[in-house]
Amino acid sequence: MGVRTLPLPRLVAGRDYADDMVSTLGTVVGQDVVVDATKLLSGTTSFAYQLIERLLAEEKANSVLLVGAPADFAEYATSAARELHVTDRFDLAEELPRAAAAS
Repeated sequence: MGVRTLPLPRLVAGRDYADDMVSTLGTVVGQDVVVDATKLLSGTTSFAYQLIERLLAEEKANSVLLVGAPADFAEYATSAARELHVTDRFDLAEELPRAAAAS
């Protein structure tokens, strides 16, 4: 089981863009995914929902840790995790874990 890191740019919007970003990771089945949102300034509800749906519901990642996201985007992602019934595999953090920061 590995850890994959997905860095988000300053602006993210739309389901298609979320799909494209998740696709860059390749397969994440059984892996932990750190979504690095420390540079994110703004993101849409649709992007957040699709990101969580793809990673946890479709791709079956072991877990997703959303790091450093603006409050509104963190709420969008948390709401998506609730709606998709995957809150047990989703979490938020203020800073990158040391292992992810080093990679």
